[in-house]
Amino acid sequence: MSLLSGLIALVAALSGLVVGYATGVIAGAEDPIATEFGLQQAPFLRGLVVGCILIGGFVGAIASGPLSSRIGQKPTLIATGLLFLACGLGMAVSDAAWQLILWRSGAGLAIGAATMVAPLYVGETAPAKWRGALITGFQLALTIGILLGYLANIAFADSGDWRMMLGLTALPGALLALGMLPLPESPRWLVLKGREVPARAVFHRIHGSHWADEEVAQILATRGSTARWAELLGPRVLPVMVIAAGLFAFTNLSGIDVILYYSPTIFETVGFSGTMGPILATAGIGAVNVAATVLAMWLVDRAGRRPLLLGGLVPMTLAMALMVPALASDDPVWHGVAVAALAVFIIAFAISLGPLPYVVMAEVFPARVRSLGMGIAAAMAWGVNAIVSVAFLPLAAAIGMSGVFALFAAICAIAFVFVWVLVPETRGRSLEEIEANLAAGKPVRRLGDVD
Repeated sequence: MSLLSGLIALVAALSGLVVGYATGVIAGAEDPIATEFGLQQAPFLRGLVVGCILIGGFVGAIASGPLSSRIGQKPTLIATGLLFLACGLGMAVSDAAWQLILWRSGAGLAIGAATMVAPLYVGETAPAKWRGALITGFQLALTIGILLGYLANIAFADSGDWRMMLGLTALPGALLALGMLPLPESPRWLVLKGREVPARAVFHRIHGSHWADEEVAQILATRGSTARWAELLGPRVLPVMVIAAGLFAFTNLSGIDVILYYSPTIFETVGFSGTMGPILATAGIGAVNVAATVLAMWLVDRAGRRPLLLGGLVPMTLAMALMVPALASDDPVWHGVAVAALAVFIIAFAISLGPLPYVVMAEVFPARVRSLGMGIAAAMAWGVNAIVSVAFLPLAAAIGMSGVFALFAAICAIAFVFVWVLVPETRGRSLEEIEANLAAGKPVRRLGDVD
């Protein structure tokens, strides 16, 4: 792996860091915000303060597809970093709930763009044998960002200084914008824009070798009129659209959002008392998430995509199933089982459904519609995230906490079947080899095969 590849992945990972921080920090900031703005008796506004960033993420993911296709991935990521900077500062100085909602919605737009463009940028620049690990670096940074958000909650718990908690979002945003300035544009994007000579030069800088003429010719053959949304529904692209969007849907329906956003509530249910007990236990879950994602980075280009997905979904299903009797019982033994099950779920998630949807979506789309398709897939993640986050508490009130986790167990089992039937193994294949298989009409399950 070249130094430039590593730098590209490192700087792009800052997108993941700020995404994780911005979404995780609200867990400890929400209550003091509600107190300062008098939202205790305004449940809609209180929910909007939390959920507006997810709605923004949905819009930002869709909008960033055509934007990055038009102006390039590098300028889009710079703009994303600047938007994080502006919105972080705006949140810190908000003196009314509507202002905070406005700035958090803007941060949501940046979050949606980051979750699409950063994996796209790394996927199009990384060498095939390192691509999985480098894209997984985005998810690792995201988990670190979530953990930092929890630690900020702890640091400012006594003072309740939610302005500092949210305002710190500006720092990694500024670092992202500055870090992107010296980095090159994606060589594949340059070819699609008719700039073959600089594209070959960038490819040589990154890979240390010349770009194969047949691969460049394959990308050039896809040039033409601007890619249209309707192409995603064509018979060739729709199957990979289903894979990419489906993986993100299962990711956010698996229960991970509830664990990350409502873990203090869950830990209170299984016996963690006081103000700091649930928060500290939540931070512990965040630390486990980070450690397991490091393991995923090491495994993804060694074990492959399918084995990790399938191998992770089995313990995820079992862990969610164990939560059902654990949450329904008052026995301290079952409470211990619940904590262990949550830890197992987080570890299994972090090596499977956590990072791998980002990897797979960056690999399976053809170059011409890659940014549009990845935008829809990333939007699926934020749309389902918003639905789950809003629906969890009413659903728990209706069918009980244990009933909700039974539903998560069933969804994880269905996800296993989905992966088994549809998801290809793409480890070690170039993006052009995968696209050639797609163009040849191979079933999506066989897109990573070698003739």
